Amino acid sequence: MKDSNKSNILKNLALVSQIGISMIVPILGGIFLGNFLDKKFGTGVIFLIILSIIGIMASFLNLFKMTTKDINKRK
Repeated sequence: MKDSNKSNILKNLALVSQIGISMIVPILGGIFLGNFLDKKFGTGVIFLIILSIIGIMASFLNLFKMTTKDINKRK
């Protein structure tokens, strides 16, 4: 394998890992924080649902920013 081919594989692997981590962290953060607040205030699942939706939206916003940054860098 050529060095440039190895370098491209490692860059793509790093990008995929970064995308995965930047998507899962806000979602799990919303779930854990929502669950904590629901238990603290005894509100059922209201905070869990709201913060999970916010976490999902934040993760897709992160995904959009990362992909557009990578596309613009490759041009």
